[in-house]
Amino acid sequence: MLKPLVINRNIVAHNPVVLAPMAGITSEPFRRLCRRYGAGMSWSELVSSAALVFGGEKAQRKSRELAWFSEEERPVAVQIFGADPNLMRQAATIIAATKPDAIDINMGCSVPKIAKCGAGCLLLKTPPQAQDVIKATVEGAAEYGVPVTVKMRAGWDSQHITAPEVAKRAQDVGAVAVTVHPRTAKQAFTGHSDWSVIARVKAAVSIPVIGCGDVHNGPDAARMFEQTGCDAVMIGRAAMGNPFLFANIVSYLESGADAIEPSGEEKIETARWHARELCELKGEHTAMNEMRKHAAWYTKGMPESARLRDRLCRVSTFAEMEEIFEDALDAVARYGSVEELSHR
Repeated sequence: MLKPLVINRNIVAHNPVVLAPMAGITSEPFRRLCRRYGAGMSWSELVSSAALVFGGEKAQRKSRELAWFSEEERPVAVQIFGADPNLMRQAATIIAATKPDAIDINMGCSVPKIAKCGAGCLLLKTPPQAQDVIKATVEGAAEYGVPVTVKMRAGWDSQHITAPEVAKRAQDVGAVAVTVHPRTAKQAFTGHSDWSVIARVKAAVSIPVIGCGDVHNGPDAARMFEQTGCDAVMIGRAAMGNPFLFANIVSYLESGADAIEPSGEEKIETARWHARELCELKGEHTAMNEMRKHAAWYTKGMPESARLRDRLCRVSTFAEMEEIFEDALDAVARYGSVEELSHR
């Protein structure tokens, strides 16, 4: 039996396989899907502290939409980013008022528009500044009793692996858990994760440590637990278009066997549900812009998938996407299962 992930005594995820925060990916409908398929906990898309506190009406509205979560998702963390302690304190108070299970600080994003304002992984260059940001966020969230976690990379580059130090500083100022993606900022998503960094962080702190990076299946998750001693594994890019992965990983960790692979029909119906819910949440125009990539991921490897993806990249309405999904179902019916197709 898998042990639950327990953070700060009052956050209990029923299993230690959780969904990573991903900009443009982990909207509320996708988080719900992943939870239904077995994710123990989920993290929101990242929210700008500056936009939330000082942005115009449109920026503030978008930020609050990104931070919104449903009761079905719990436990759920809302992730924020910023480099100014005062702004992070104020943003944390605003988010904490909505009572998420946790507020997470992004110290892992290497996207230029985040790093150029000194936030994200750039904070790993200066651990004392990172500590100030964490301390201020903890203070802001404390007004509503919401705990704070931190997600970080290994460091800025291979010569500056600061994650163990930053994790220790985070613990010292009140953070209740840390997530470590052990690639450096300079690596972005190239090369391989150095899981030994997760083990070093685990040795440096007593709070829960969540490992992230290069976990694509159950055996990967089992190896990460064994090699690092981490308290949970976080799944990111491997879950894109594949919320079913959580069921597979949890099943493998519990029994040594994968869950039953979803059929082509189940994948398409899941994509259809995802698109419909996204339209209700964000409106058709925004939802279709976001859903194109998801739909392409869902249909990858299916019969006639190249033709389907070519059409999906031009879709602009839900009706058009539904028509493509119907064609995908017809193709699955003609060719049989995805597994059968792979042997043709």
